[in-house]
Amino acid sequence: MGAIDIEFKKYEEDEDIKRKEIEFCLSFEGSIPSRKDILNEISVCYGSSPELVFLEKLRTVRGKKMANGRARIYEDVKTLKKYER
Repeated sequence: MGAIDIEFKKYEEDEDIKRKEIEFCLSFEGSIPSRKDILNEISVCYGSSPELVFLEKLRTVRGKKMANGRARIYEDVKTLKKYER
C-alpha cells in the first residue's frame, strides 16, 4: 500500500442520529487504496473504530492520484446498521 493523505473539507454532527458526517479529499500514491485502508485512515483521524465508519461515496479525479469522498461515523454498530445498508 502506498501513502494516503486525507484532507477533510467538511464536518457536521447530526445530534438526532448521533453521527458525524464528513467530506474529504484523498491523495494517494500508486493504485487507489482499498476500502479497508480508507476506513482505517478515517477512523484513526477521528478516534473511532473502523467498524463504525460508513464510506458513502468515493470518486476518483480523472487523471490525478486523488479521490473525493463522503463518510459517516457512528457512535455504535446498532445505529450504523439501522441507517446504512
